[in-house]
Amino acid sequence: MSTAPDLQTAAAVINTARAMVDTAIQTLIAKGGPDANQTLAYDIAHVAAAIETSRGLLEYGAKGTVEGNITCAFTADMVHDFISRLIGREKLWGVDPSGLSSAHDFVQTYREPAFLASLADQQGPRHLGDEFEMVQDTFRSFGAKVIAPQAEHVHRHNGDVPEDVIAGLAEIGAFGLSVPVEYDGFSEGGEGEYMASVIATEELTRASLGIGGSLITRPEILTRAL
Repeated sequence: MSTAPDLQTAAAVINTARAMVDTAIQTLIAKGGPDANQTLAYDIAHVAAAIETSRGLLEYGAKGTVEGNITCAFTADMVHDFISRLIGREKLWGVDPSGLSSAHDFVQTYREPAFLASLADQQGPRHLGDEFEMVQDTFRSFGAKVIAPQAEHVHRHNGDVPEDVIAGLAEIGAFGLSVPVEYDGFSEGGEGEYMASVIATEELTRASLGIGGSLITRPEILTRAL
């Protein structure tokens, strides 16, 4: 029998984890802040990011069974990671780990190896609009045709990014995704520009992180800083 998603429990688990992190943040402040407690600060930041990602996935999970199961699997993994960081450091965190005991059955269900294996060969529906589908197709095609054939050689020989990769990305507008249109870029503001950047980065990373995905994040960071 296939496992059905349980988004109601996922949401409850996320809320419990969030409340525990909020308590830990107050503990961190009382102990002198991040500079005085870097290990705790790092763990809190890591867990908090995973919690908010889980929360963001709830809307996606409501779109269908596959989407829901992906959401539950990620949430269960978030809880497992949270517990692994918390056990043995309860006093440091200032929280009671038993607060997550109610999530045991949920984690057991959605971290079960056979369940996770059943998701491995399923492409999670992306629910992209036509404009973003075009972004996806453009960057996926470039990654497959131009980046992927050269990636292994560059990695193994610590080579420079090939000029045809740089020139090709410039030609399809990769370095102008966050540049405002009044400066000859493609950004018109709004959440859409972030989505386009995420999709482009993901598709280029599919071909290579080193000479693909990470290559366009540098100008993105610089542009937003300016």
